[in-house]
Amino acid sequence: MDWKKWFRREHTNDGEREEEPLTVLPGTTSRPVDLDAIEAIEAHMRWKARLEARLFGPKTTAIAADQVFLDKRSTLGRWLYGRGQERFGTLDTFSELRRHHAEFHRHAGQAVLAFNAGRRDEAIRMVTGGDYARASQRLRQTITRLFEEAAHRP
Repeated sequence: MDWKKWFRREHTNDGEREEEPLTVLPGTTSRPVDLDAIEAIEAHMRWKARLEARLFGPKTTAIAADQVFLDKRSTLGRWLYGRGQERFGTLDTFSELRRHHAEFHRHAGQAVLAFNAGRRDEAIRMVTGGDYARASQRLRQTITRLFEEAAHRP
């Protein structure tokens, strides 16, 4: 499965799972995907799912907002400021991706602050239709563009 199929599979709810390896970019047999990036993206999606499950779940104990705001501490953030920077740092799309990731964490942190202040309904609205949701969408779109751009690099 190429990275675009993987990305679509991870972001649809149809349950379709293909078992092809995630090692080759589309249209080539020798250009491996940066598997660290795939793992970082998957970790980001799991992080996001855990945060949302916590906001929607029955627990009302506070979440460590200071940790949520830190975009460099998440798995994707560590990749963006480490190996991703080394591999893709010269691409404008990569800089855009880092900005979108930081923006996503700012909005996630704001939702957590609302949750911690007892404004759970507001926090839920923030993650389902506010700036958080828009930042998440921009992040996914930018990741896709980065991989497309990387596929055409010499």
